[in-house]
Amino acid sequence: MKEYLITPADEGQTLLKYLEKVLPGAGGGVFFKALRKKNIVINGAKATGREKLKNGDSVRVFFSDEVIEKFSPRRSKAENGPKIKNTDEKQFKKAVIFEDDNILIVNKWDNILSQPDGGTEPSLNDLLTHYLKDIVKVYAVKPSVCNRLDRNTTGLVLCGKTQKGLKLLSDVLKDRSLKKYYYAVCLGEINNSLSLKGYLYKDSKENRAVITDSNENKDASPVQTDVEPVSRLKIKDSIFTLVKVHLITGKPHQIRAHMLKAGHPVMGDIKYHTEESLRLSKELGIKRQMLHAYKVEFPKIKGDLSYLSGKVFEAPVPNDMNRLLSHRK
Repeated sequence: MKEYLITPADEGQTLLKYLEKVLPGAGGGVFFKALRKKNIVINGAKATGREKLKNGDSVRVFFSDEVIEKFSPRRSKAENGPKIKNTDEKQFKKAVIFEDDNILIVNKWDNILSQPDGGTEPSLNDLLTHYLKDIVKVYAVKPSVCNRLDRNTTGLVLCGKTQKGLKLLSDVLKDRSLKKYYYAVCLGEINNSLSLKGYLYKDSKENRAVITDSNENKDASPVQTDVEPVSRLKIKDSIFTLVKVHLITGKPHQIRAHMLKAGHPVMGDIKYHTEESLRLSKELGIKRQMLHAYKVEFPKIKGDLSYLSGKVFEAPVPNDMNRLLSHRK
């Protein structure tokens, strides 16, 4: 027999979902049979598997030690992920903007993936798992990055630590009630606010987003990017604009593709560029796209996480972008 005590990190999920995480080697049929025979009980009482777990609940599984071992997670070297260096760990800790029992917000730096791609370099999600290794060892819920930024885009990334935190972030990202704002340095002068709309689909062959004015592709999704000019920049004889972007929808590469279509590509972008923006980026020593997710604003929230209602979190502008902003006019 093995007893599992439910912690705050496990609250909110069903008993069956929890069992699938702590004993992934067992199929649903195994659990349903055990539930019928009362070999799995919650707080000493017969369970159906549909119960919503609460902090302090006791889940007892009356399997032999050999069966428990057989069904428990097994970690291979690949599952353990890339090696985390001390410098990686320190950089992650320094980048944490906010943390409580349920969520964590980090100011992502450039040249790091949000999620792992199977390579040897650690992703932000790998560093999150390492940072919260004590939670990962004890709880069935695994902390995770909930929104993604491109490798060379900096700024706020939201991470869930518990089932409640993961569900909240998933919900507000999915229904778009969480407001996300970016800064971008773009080519040319932008004097008026823009509400850029269209349809976005991914060109798999070229591995890039394409935005069209009409829904000409069955895989296209409607997108909207609202742009507001903040400052005019003059560097040598060229004009650039710092803009504030409110991302209404949230598709991969949306801002970068939309700004290119509008004739104002993001500086430093080597995928979505014009000949002029690419040339000037090289001349000015800009080594990545000048795009920074600087602010998120939470909507009104009910329930246990209502303390996040209306909260605003901001990430400071990185040094390479600040270097360009010193040329504001």
